[in-house]
Amino acid sequence: KPVSVLRISPDEYGVVSGAWDRAVLYWDLNTGKLARAFAGHMSQISSIEFQPWSTQVQAQDVDTEPVDKRASPVLLTTSIDGQCLLWDMRAPKALPQSFHLPKKTPPWATSACWSCDGRRIYVGRRNNTVDEYELGMGSQPSRTLKLPMNSGPVTALAMMGNNRSLVCASTDNVRMWDLASVERRSSVPFQIIPGHHGGTISTILVDETSRYMLTTSGNRGWDGSSNNRPLVILDDYFVKDGQLSELLESSNGIDIAWASKGDYFEIPSDNP
Repeated sequence: KPVSVLRISPDEYGVVSGAWDRAVLYWDLNTGKLARAFAGHMSQISSIEFQPWSTQVQAQDVDTEPVDKRASPVLLTTSIDGQCLLWDMRAPKALPQSFHLPKKTPPWATSACWSCDGRRIYVGRRNNTVDEYELGMGSQPSRTLKLPMNSGPVTALAMMGNNRSLVCASTDNVRMWDLASVERRSSVPFQIIPGHHGGTISTILVDETSRYMLTTSGNRGWDGSSNNRPLVILDDYFVKDGQLSELLESSNGIDIAWASKGDYFEIPSDNP
């Protein structure tokens, strides 16, 4: 089935793919073979994110053997029907942790992301909201960010390096929320980032320094065929595709891969 999302593991030994047939698969990049399948979703996979490794390192006892700082044993996946599941990569037989939908929230989710410290999860919803979940605090959201009524569904999310600015893409605009000022009613808790307007944002990538941000548009085929022609420029290298659905970046910040409407992904060989 067509691939809808890809994510390279932090140690770069594998890649996790999500498809229209509900399959979440971990592939070994050394052998090219399937290493693990995650069964639990009921509809098309919409996002895959590894927990930031900093939380794992801070929690480790200093007297134990050092861990690989790129290792991240916790995997977050969402599907278009609103499911949000948390997987332990170290326990192949363990059941995933599930985060519940709030009451009166449509069963829908196309994007999720972690806070930089790995303690919170943000999930975009169809009813102009973003749900925040705190690890260890139950399966219900700790709070909900509400966008303007005419903003449209939230289709992409990304956290900035300061761990307080959340980039949120909806149909009308891309916004950057100040999470520390959300509760203050005297000021608007977000600012609009100009560029996209009136389309579906499929991906947001932010580099480690939060100096550069990359966004792509495309509906991933949810609304049928599309004539969108997103153009992504990276230095002297560009990708142009009629239905670009997902971009991912390796930990070195250089290698880029993308998923198209076919059941495959490509890694450009001429990338500088």
